[in-house]
Amino acid sequence: MNIDSLPSTTDDYILDQLSPAELYKYARTCKATHDVVYAYIRRKYQLHTLLGRYFGDSEIREFRLLQYNTGMVISGSTVLQFFDRTVYPDSDLDLYVEHRYRKSVAVWLSQIGYEYVPHPTSKFRTLEEALSSTGPVPAEWDVTLSTGEDPEYYEAILVLTFAMQRPYRKIQVITSFFNPLSSVLRFHSTCVMNIITHNKAYSFFPRATFGDRRRSLKNFMNTSSGTQVAYAKYESRGWEIIGSIDRDDFDGANAAFPTGLRRVGDSKCWTIPIYPDLALPEGYIESNAWVTQYNARLMPTMRFYGMYSRTQLRASYVFPADQDVWHWISEITKGGPNSAHSKIDRRYDEAYASLIRWYFDMYC
Repeated sequence: MNIDSLPSTTDDYILDQLSPAELYKYARTCKATHDVVYAYIRRKYQLHTLLGRYFGDSEIREFRLLQYNTGMVISGSTVLQFFDRTVYPDSDLDLYVEHRYRKSVAVWLSQIGYEYVPHPTSKFRTLEEALSSTGPVPAEWDVTLSTGEDPEYYEAILVLTFAMQRPYRKIQVITSFFNPLSSVLRFHSTCVMNIITHNKAYSFFPRATFGDRRRSLKNFMNTSSGTQVAYAKYESRGWEIIGSIDRDDFDGANAAFPTGLRRVGDSKCWTIPIYPDLALPEGYIESNAWVTQYNARLMPTMRFYGMYSRTQLRASYVFPADQDVWHWISEITKGGPNSAHSKIDRRYDEAYASLIRWYFDMYC
């Protein structure tokens, strides 16, 4: 008897035992198994199962609409659970959003019953005080460009904690000046470099994170004091935290930690559609790109620049650390709005997306 002739519940029992890498290999054996595996993926990788701990059914739909409107992404251990088909009972829901959209997210969480919980050392004792924090002040009517080494623009501006009782649930909202990806690419190690948007889930280093060896490479851009605690936490969850790699790990089509130009949703990512489809536009997350580089000791850095405009762009972006791209973007945005009556125009986001696609096609 073939697996494709068994009930779907039997499929689940068998396929649950396979790692993501094994699922992928099994799906390639023939068309019948391909169909079985992809039907399983559609059943098993359900966002509402993951978010059901925090929101009701109607709230999950509202949450995804909020993601689309603000560019907010889910990241951290929650997304790791999604891809790994597991549950960490003590984990929080970590949401990353541009600082300019903080109020939309905070107000929505408050409206559905979550309460703001200030950190004991925070100077913001109320949510209103916290939301009044401005962070770096960008150019009023222009485009702000910055390198990835500028701490003023790449450190978290706010970390807002919200909680709900019976049962206890905690949500953290982390804001950044640039696209949330600027925070994700500075995480302590690669196993948590995964995101969920309103319509897709992306893992940036899936071969290493979910393959047979389950490795996570330290990110030396992250110098925060909590990295050792984070390493210990993910080691206890089954990942080997490593500081450097060998050539086979970063070179070639099957590299676990691929080097060079990367883009959200590229062929080196593991990308899963989120169902049900809300029939919303794609958004601009796949217009973000970076370069993974290794030094002589094969230790990595994720290199990127950032772009922000309150008047010309719906979203901010990270783009490859390349001076040519910097100058091209500067030229594209020179003739943008320059008055207080200007409105954000999607054409600027679309023009930037076209530039990144062209650049990616040229160099990859």
